[in-house]
Amino acid sequence: MKTLQRLLISLVRASLWPAYLGLLSVIARSGPWPRSLGKPAGFILSVLALALFATSMLRWVFRTEGWVHQVFELPDAVLKQLRRAKYAVMGCLIAFLLPEELLARGLITAGGRPIVTTTICHLLFIGFEVMILIGLARLLRQHGPVGEWLATSPDQLGWVGRHRRGVRLFLLAVLACVIGLETRGYGFTARRFALAGTQSILILGFCWILHRLAVSLIAKHSWRWIRRQTASSDVSHLDSIEQAAELPGRVRHLVDWGVPILGGLLGLWIWDVDLALFNYIGEQPIWIVSPEVKNEAQVIMTPAVAVTVAKVFTSVVIFGLTAWVWRYLSTIFVLVVYPRMPEDPGIRFAVLTLCRYLVLAVGMLAGLSALHLGLDKIGVVLAALGVGLGFGLQEIVSNFVSGIILLIERPIRVGDVVTVASMTGKIDRINIRATTVINAENQCLIIPNREFITGNLINWTHKDKVIRFSVRVNVALGSDPDRVSELLLSIARADSDVLGNPVPSAYLDAFGSSHLDFVLHVFVPDPSYPGKVRHRLCTQIQKRFAEAGIVIPLPLQELRVETSTVEAARNGIVVPGTRVDPPAMNPPPPRLNVAAGQPARPNSEFASS
Repeated sequence: MKTLQRLLISLVRASLWPAYLGLLSVIARSGPWPRSLGKPAGFILSVLALALFATSMLRWVFRTEGWVHQVFELPDAVLKQLRRAKYAVMGCLIAFLLPEELLARGLITAGGRPIVTTTICHLLFIGFEVMILIGLARLLRQHGPVGEWLATSPDQLGWVGRHRRGVRLFLLAVLACVIGLETRGYGFTARRFALAGTQSILILGFCWILHRLAVSLIAKHSWRWIRRQTASSDVSHLDSIEQAAELPGRVRHLVDWGVPILGGLLGLWIWDVDLALFNYIGEQPIWIVSPEVKNEAQVIMTPAVAVTVAKVFTSVVIFGLTAWVWRYLSTIFVLVVYPRMPEDPGIRFAVLTLCRYLVLAVGMLAGLSALHLGLDKIGVVLAALGVGLGFGLQEIVSNFVSGIILLIERPIRVGDVVTVASMTGKIDRINIRATTVINAENQCLIIPNREFITGNLINWTHKDKVIRFSVRVNVALGSDPDRVSELLLSIARADSDVLGNPVPSAYLDAFGSSHLDFVLHVFVPDPSYPGKVRHRLCTQIQKRFAEAGIVIPLPLQELRVETSTVEAARNGIVVPGTRVDPPAMNPPPPRLNVAAGQPARPNSEFASS
């Protein structure tokens, strides 16, 4: 922003004196004196105004601690040589081209008749070209400041800097050819070639400056894009962090492709490329689409359509642009669209995904239409595939439609914590067929989209990310319930991650057999907080209850062993509270059932034991 302000201020300053000269030029042309004096004076003043404006701007560009020095870090010796070259070029323009233009336009008159001296014009133009050739050779010499700078820093100009010797010889050879054409009498060709070549060099310099400026801006502002992307997308896993870190590289890739394409288009416009040859090649047919035949006896009257080279080329270009937009649409959204959208990662992801599929659909239809494969012909293929889709691919089609519904209706969003099919995790990506969920063990669960539409779905963060969890505490019978509740609430309020609104609550929930059951409900701002907050709360509850004298009872278990008193007495065990008569030393033998031949059943006392 500061660089742009400085540029505007420099433009205003550099335009002051040229504006006065331009005003004098208008006055000179429309004054009461003869036109034979006014027209040359006005032309000279206008040329001087342009030269002065260019000199002032180049002085600001190449001055020490100026824009070029700050952005491209040029040495002082290189800046000094460029300033000298600037003054030399301006001097040659005024000394050679100004008189040449005055003579060529017939502005210098004698006796009321214009004088057009072709030979002098040629000599002046050749002199200007020779001086430029000498100045260019001195500027690009190997042991000069520019040559030494390129030798020490060959990557400053990219490919040009790495092949500086070949580029130097090429420029000198082109300028020598222009001088040769002018000398041989091909003045129009030489001047057209020189003008287009100069404009091409200026375009190359403009594209190089634009590329370096864009690269410096990317390096300067990339941290803001990464911070905005990570903050708005709620980055909590490695993939999203890597995607955010790759954003400056993707923008740099766009610049590396966009600037040369812009330079090529400007070069075609400057050189005024004749498109007749390309039109002739493009009209050559490759194949012919025959008319549709209804039956053998009747032919529908539709003319045959030829698929030409131009249409195939157009289709390839459309498919290429579609693939390019599909790949870099997320980068364009981050730079242009996302700053103007709400900071909701679910909305942004849904809009980006729908726009991608829309671009893909439009690009495919446009590319096929260029080959005369419209919807009428594609519909036949789709109808043939409909039967197969209805039987063999119904699950895939169902998941595809469910994916569209998820992106439009948005029951789930990227970053939501959901429970589906007895699995809980965070939504990582919603694709057109399946959704990726990352559970607490950092496992990626690939769940078909149909499960989110037809199954039971619990979205823990659909409304917001605030959730409630409970901590249950048992205290001994006889404890003061109000005191226990106040102590639990004070512990909850003291925790930094427990929200104050909604407020926490604690109350007596139930009576146990030997304890009182209390419940503490607290709210946390994110589903990832309950584990660590529960640990801190339980630790503080144990510590504060011990300080306050509130007993957390241990579970009691009662063990009873039952046996008969006779068996206990026989084994020498005396049960308190019972009276057992000593048994006979030799109990009577069991009675026999003579009829059955079996021993008689023992009495009930022994049977019960």
